[in-house]
Amino acid sequence: MTKAFGHLIRFVWTYGKGLLFLTSTLTVLLGVMPVIMLWLSKETINEVARLIQHPAMDYSTILLLLLLQFMVTMLTSIFMNTQEYLNGKLTNVLEHAAQSSVLQKVISAPLFYFDLPEFYNHLERVNDSPGHRLLSPLRQAFEIGRIFITISGYLVFLLTVHWSLVLLSLLAAIPMFLVQMKFGKRNFWLKFGLTPLVRDMEYTRSLLKDRHSAKEIRLFGLGSYLLNRWSEAFSHQFTEILKILRKQQRAEIGMDGLTALFYSGAAMIMIWLIQTTPIQIGQFVAIGQAVQGTQGLTNQLSTLLAKVFEEMLYANDFFRFLDYKHPESENQAKGTEPFPAALKKGITLENVTFSYVDTTTSVLQNIQLHIKPGEKIAIVGENGSGKSTLVKCLMGLYPLAKGDIRFDDVSIRQLAPDQLHKNMTVIFQDFLKYAYTLRDNIGFGDITRLEDTDAMNEVAATTGVAEIAQNLREGYATFLGRFLQEGEDLSGGQWQKIALARALFRQGTIIILDEPTAALDPLMELEVYKLVRDLTESKTTIFISHRMAAARMADRIIVMENGRIAESGTHGELMASNGTYARMYESQAQWYA
Repeated sequence: MTKAFGHLIRFVWTYGKGLLFLTSTLTVLLGVMPVIMLWLSKETINEVARLIQHPAMDYSTILLLLLLQFMVTMLTSIFMNTQEYLNGKLTNVLEHAAQSSVLQKVISAPLFYFDLPEFYNHLERVNDSPGHRLLSPLRQAFEIGRIFITISGYLVFLLTVHWSLVLLSLLAAIPMFLVQMKFGKRNFWLKFGLTPLVRDMEYTRSLLKDRHSAKEIRLFGLGSYLLNRWSEAFSHQFTEILKILRKQQRAEIGMDGLTALFYSGAAMIMIWLIQTTPIQIGQFVAIGQAVQGTQGLTNQLSTLLAKVFEEMLYANDFFRFLDYKHPESENQAKGTEPFPAALKKGITLENVTFSYVDTTTSVLQNIQLHIKPGEKIAIVGENGSGKSTLVKCLMGLYPLAKGDIRFDDVSIRQLAPDQLHKNMTVIFQDFLKYAYTLRDNIGFGDITRLEDTDAMNEVAATTGVAEIAQNLREGYATFLGRFLQEGEDLSGGQWQKIALARALFRQGTIIILDEPTAALDPLMELEVYKLVRDLTESKTTIFISHRMAAARMADRIIVMENGRIAESGTHGELMASNGTYARMYESQAQWYA
């Protein structure tokens, strides 16, 4: 917890040290103000009492005291509102910094992290207004400082009257603090345990609200089922929270009764003091205010201390997320070597073996493969044979458990990841359809050349996207889809051409197509692959498909089964061998008849 508090102070100081200094100064001033007001009230009441006894007495002192009370009241208001403004500003600064830190962690995380439910659960926990949650313990610490200053002033005043008043004013704070801390801890761990349920609930709710899922939900009549699923999860979460809340409120009722009991004891002492010592009426009123104020503030102090403890559990979880590092990430490529300017020997895979994190089954087993520069390779096989996993290893997205991948003579472990990715172009099966403009959807292939209009027009013309742009209301500035704005909906084939244009805009030396045409009919798929072959004549191209007809356009076909290379050769050679490829091809031949 101490380590987390140190992280928090450094984090806040880094992004808001000026605001933090001003807030600290105002906290001290606000802590002193109630004590000053208590003294002014006592003196005012005493002066009024003297004026009642001596009507002819000059009342200029009373006017001065009232003026000072007015000034203290106005200054308190100014300080409080200024502090509230600074807190709001600091909250926004920290919210931006905290969310940026979380997003930076997400975008820099290895791809295999997204196969880990624990990573998603952790992300869900820290993603709830992190800036506000991180500032909360500091705001409470400032409030604790203010209250402590005020209580100290009250206690000094009460100590001048009788030591027992100090004791009775403080006794109620101890059990209140213990109760609040106990339930603060319970609340945090309840939220911690409910995270998977909350993720399920939020996912179900997003399905009900999402435009793309709306069609299927209506067609299959899933609306009521999903609504009930969400409702049951919500009710379970709400029930668990209420259980703790009910116990907490009962405990706090008991603590309020204890506070009232101690105040009654203080009142008895005050009556005893009136009988045994000469006390002015102003001092009597001030004693009552000081006792009541001290008890109220000590209860607040106990609640705030417990709240700080609870929020520091969140802060600790937040910084643990930023420091999250799975042991397997040590195998991730972290080299610094540049990518070969032009491949001369090609790509070599030596005994490549891969297993998903926290599993013992190998998805890829001892893959041996050499790809010549400029060669067109088709990787085919049934679903689950390891095709997509192989190319993800090739792209450096998954760390190798064993073996190596070399580009010419440079190991993938020696290559700088950004250099590797810069020289690769890929279209995935689930390629993204950005709800931005057509220009963005192409330019995201190489964000550094987003304003290179000539290059964009060139790839648009060769892929057929230029014809799509001509039919859009605002050409390349048209938003696609209707998620962000009233944009244009496109067909699957049109999106396919845009994805191809984005890939070619990157100008990578290695082109990878990971079943991007799976959603198209077989004949349309052939057309796309023919276009790709024509446009990537001099580039090394690897395309994955479970459709055999498209593979015929490759220089060489790799057949995968159960994470291994089962066959390798040209279409003619594999058909002649009458093995797995021939069987798969013949079973699909009717599609193209």
